[in-house]
Amino acid sequence: AQVSAVAGYEVVLQDVNPESLERAKASITESLARFVSKERISEPEAGLALTRIHTTTDLSDVAEADIVIEAVFENLDVKTAIFSELDAICKPTAVLATNTSSISVTAIANGLKHPQRMVGMHFFNPVPLLPLVEVIAGPETDPALAQRVSDIAVAWGKTPVRAKDTPGFI
Repeated sequence: AQVSAVAGYEVVLQDVNPESLERAKASITESLARFVSKERISEPEAGLALTRIHTTTDLSDVAEADIVIEAVFENLDVKTAIFSELDAICKPTAVLATNTSSISVTAIANGLKHPQRMVGMHFFNPVPLLPLVEVIAGPETDPALAQRVSDIAVAWGKTPVRAKDTPGFI
């Protein structure tokens, strides 16, 4: 969320738990303050980034997003349930990306009505500092979509690398 907002994108940060959203926003605020103190960004840039991050507990608030990046804990059943709902509510052109570090993108996309728009977008932690992003296409992922995700990563100041949908990716 922070990286995207700093790059100028509007962000909807969704979680079922309002307290988790408050902690996330506080963590981003602290991280941006550290970036300002180290002169990596200006105070006005940090303030603008914060205004671009909107929080919600309602998953339907991401329905109009161009890209949705899921980052829940590593549980296949939870991830497939979320993506099944996203597949139903998101606009047809939306990218559905998982930040999984270990679960097969193919397994997560299994059962989706539109598996061609499912891709892995695995950020390395801490995300604001580490440049690498694995872009993982499943066998049904539209190749143009994988390229689109790579282009988004570059726009966010990241270095995308293509990875095969195998355990552990790269």
